[in-house]
Amino acid sequence: MYLFHRSLPILLLGCSSLIGLPVHASNFGFMKNSLVSELSSADFQQLNQRAVTILEQTPDKKVTRWQAPDSGVTVKILPKLRYREAGNECRRTLFNFSKPQRSAETYGFNICKNAEGKWQVTQSRLQNLHYSDIKLIEDHVQQALGEKNIGVPITWFNPKTNINGTLVLIESLQHNRLPCYKIALSLFDTGGVSLEGQYLLCHTEKGWQRLGD
Repeated sequence: MYLFHRSLPILLLGCSSLIGLPVHASNFGFMKNSLVSELSSADFQQLNQRAVTILEQTPDKKVTRWQAPDSGVTVKILPKLRYREAGNECRRTLFNFSKPQRSAETYGFNICKNAEGKWQVTQSRLQNLHYSDIKLIEDHVQQALGEKNIGVPITWFNPKTNINGTLVLIESLQHNRLPCYKIALSLFDTGGVSLEGQYLLCHTEKGWQRLGD
């Protein structure tokens, strides 16, 4: 099973069960002049292999550059956020396509492992979080960093979305000579589906920043 296949237009991926790039992009008016449409079958096969390796091995916030051998299109792949949804490993990942004298194209996907351990694009609850959920997460992260209570959970409930949140500082550590905390974040909806992740936050010249894995 390929991470990328060539049967669905990329702009409809939010409803797709797999990452799909069109085999004949000219069949879709909005795709006929895209950089994605220039990739050959061999390009797509190699991109699949490269993307799977990156999802398995590359830490968050590290860009990997790959060039399609046939079309010459450059693809930058950036895993932005690692998390678990309903117990499955997931990664929010950006793909940037570029070529000289052409406008760059960027697509973002929530990619999770299925029951067979294969990476698939999902209709993740992460992409449907309300701005108020994001604000609550940010506020409680700041609260936890201010209180510095290791192992003490901070909980909240958003009545607008019926989402419960829990945040815990797991440990205090040094990373590249910066003071840091590792945090665990869990969100649960009314159906019992969870979004979970652990992240490293370090105090830099710009304030608290999330660093890669």
